[in-house]
Amino acid sequence: MIREVFQAERGKAPEIVAAFNILGAIFDQMGYQNRRIYVDYAGPMDTVVCQWEVEDLHDYFTKERQFFVNPDAETQALIDAFNNNAKSGYKEIYEVIL
Repeated sequence: MIREVFQAERGKAPEIVAAFNILGAIFDQMGYQNRRIYVDYAGPMDTVVCQWEVEDLHDYFTKERQFFVNPDAETQALIDAFNNNAKSGYKEIYEVIL
């Protein structure tokens, strides 16, 4: 399971959520499963978390690298949505046991 956690600029969490929803359509085409988006209820404000499951980490990272090579205008707009609205972010990777 992969989880990306973004700390949005103040008031920009909806833009991060919208970008994750666009990315979700791409993830669906790639066969990623169990995608979920969470926003803060307690803790640091303007936190957005997206998680999904992949079968093969090597395949995931290969596709992720390809995503950033010569992006078309639509892909660049998606990248910019994250970069322009987030203060910080990080990725967590877990092995799903159950």
